[in-house]
Amino acid sequence: MIKMSLNTIAKRFFLGNLLAAALFLSLHASAARIEKSVYSEIDTHSDSLKVNKFEVKYLGNASGNFDFDVRYNNVKGSNFFFVVKDENGEILFEKDYSSKMFHKKVELAKVDDISKLTFSILSDKDVTIFSKDILIKTKYVEDVLVKIN
Repeated sequence: MIKMSLNTIAKRFFLGNLLAAALFLSLHASAARIEKSVYSEIDTHSDSLKVNKFEVKYLGNASGNFDFDVRYNNVKGSNFFFVVKDENGEILFEKDYSSKMFHKKVELAKVDDISKLTFSILSDKDVTIFSKDILIKTKYVEDVLVKIN
């Protein structure tokens, strides 16, 4: 066996730990650095949850119509079709767009036959990118007040 002095082993152990600590701290510092030039001023590029997000919100029932707020963040700016279908698959609305920040307020006439609506975003090749189904359940509540003198 090779005989080593305790001093030599302690020096190697200390230098190894020092090198490992330096590497760990340098990697941690570079991971925490954020370059501001990478992100643009638009909020959709800085938040990965908002990129290519498709939202459909029910706004209410105004003047006998269903009102919806539809938003789609199209970061690439590619062409897409916005389609609204009923439960039978019949197209109620279809139009192509290419805007990066798509925002439409959709107002559909209230019809008793419609129980489901489907809002879809389709690519140019008729491939569904996003689709949201909206179930329509209507309840009528009549309050009757009887007043006897």
